[in-house]
Amino acid sequence: MLASSSGERTIGCVKYRRIVAKCGTSLLTAGSDRLDLEAMSRIVGQVVRLRERGADVVIVSSGAQAAGRHRLAHRLRPGKEPSRQAFASVGQSHLMQSWDELFDWHDVVVAQVLLTRRDLADRLGYLNARTTLRDLLDAGTVPIVNENDAVALDHVLASRIGENDTLSAHVANLIDADLLVILTDVDGLFDADPRTSPEAKLIPRVERIDSTIERFASGAHGPGTGGMVTKLMAARIAVQGGADVVIANGHLPNVLVRIAEGEPVGTFFPATANPLESRKRWILGSVTTTGSIVVDAGAAAALRERGRSLLPAGVRDVRGTFERGEAVPVVDLDGERVAVGVTNYSSGELARIKGLRSDRIAGVLGYTYGEEVIHRDNLVVL
Repeated sequence: MLASSSGERTIGCVKYRRIVAKCGTSLLTAGSDRLDLEAMSRIVGQVVRLRERGADVVIVSSGAQAAGRHRLAHRLRPGKEPSRQAFASVGQSHLMQSWDELFDWHDVVVAQVLLTRRDLADRLGYLNARTTLRDLLDAGTVPIVNENDAVALDHVLASRIGENDTLSAHVANLIDADLLVILTDVDGLFDADPRTSPEAKLIPRVERIDSTIERFASGAHGPGTGGMVTKLMAARIAVQGGADVVIANGHLPNVLVRIAEGEPVGTFFPATANPLESRKRWILGSVTTTGSIVVDAGAAAALRERGRSLLPAGVRDVRGTFERGEAVPVVDLDGERVAVGVTNYSSGELARIKGLRSDRIAGVLGYTYGEEVIHRDNLVVL
């Protein structure tokens, strides 16, 4: 069961349990120079239906720059063109206000999460973002994620990267999503540019993104910064992390729900690994050799037999040194490895809270990174 703002939800007949929906600028503006609330409302209605049927949904939203550009259009002095960061800074609050008001009609709470890929490249930044998004989903909210354009890369480099396309793939990996849907204003990947070639054919399924597939991709178009090239880059990242990917036309009726039900819409890219296997490989490949966590027999049994998180009450000793966010071996009293997991606390912090109930962490440290030493989502039992 998954909690929501309206209480408990039961799993419906959707195929996927955790979905990232990337909404491009061309979709959210309906091709105009401003946010289109009707288009946004259609997305909101679909997200609400998916949540009612048991799926968690995170939205990666473009549109801040377009909103800012529209709001400043009649206030700019001739010849003065602000940076993309400035436009985004003006438009971000308007974008979030629009999402907030539309979801509020359904009694759904949204949460703003601003990220850059630089944040996710940093070990602690990655862990903080993962924990925050997990907590927001557990609280029944719909996180709205956007590139933090006010501090992001310069506009030339960003236009090459296609920031929110790539960011959506990293978010999918971050939360162990099983589906990434990239909603745009075209029907998917074609074997030629459908805008200039009437004979262009939709490619319904791509088993492997190779040089042939890459040649089919066109450059950037419309008011957004990400064309099909960046969407393929995003698909490559997400499928390697264990998520299926669909690139589809966001203007199609009920498209997000149809995709979540498994209907063939747009272009489908199957995952090359499942999320759990991908996550396990990442953790096992990052194990520190400088320290370990010793747990008592009860904690060892809870980890091995019941798939529980590791709480400070079960920690008997801390050996060596390690930092928060490192993958650390967990051993029993006989020195046998029980698990490996990404720790929420450094060796120094854990030495101070070992053996304590979780509700005493803040009192001892003066802060808390959560009630678990290692959350079960970040734990590989050996």
